[in-house]
Amino acid sequence: MTCKVFYEYIANILHPFLVSQGVIFPVVLFVDGHKSHLTYQLSVLCNKKKTEIMALYPNATRIMHPVDVAVFHPVKTYWRKAVREWHAKHPGKVLNKVKFAPLMREVINFAAKLETLVKGFQACGLHPLNANSVDYTNCKFTQNANKQK
Repeated sequence: MTCKVFYEYIANILHPFLVSQGVIFPVVLFVDGHKSHLTYQLSVLCNKKKTEIMALYPNATRIMHPVDVAVFHPVKTYWRKAVREWHAKHPGKVLNKVKFAPLMREVINFAAKLETLVKGFQACGLHPLNANSVDYTNCKFTQNANKQK
């Protein structure tokens, strides 16, 4: 991911999509702390487009980032399984670009369902906003604090 690509995504894909769906602004966009997500140019754009960017706490990805919780983890899990099964059915063959996309589509259709996304935001305490929904015992800083005692 680069700053330019993320900026172009927000300006030319995400914002027009939100407008076409009748989303009421302002909106909050949760991102990780990657440098491509936190630039001055993006901040200016988002201010004009009534989009508030919220960088989630670093090193707490597995409990605070809803996409990691609800999408990436299940997709990675099912992807590994799908690749193993593909290789078992096609011994000696290479999983190339032509075969990759249909297999990935199957994985995403299976692993990334709307209900799963909603539950990911709920589990992270982001929607509805609920700080008590977060299991803080899994936070890196909590584990380090416990080790020092």
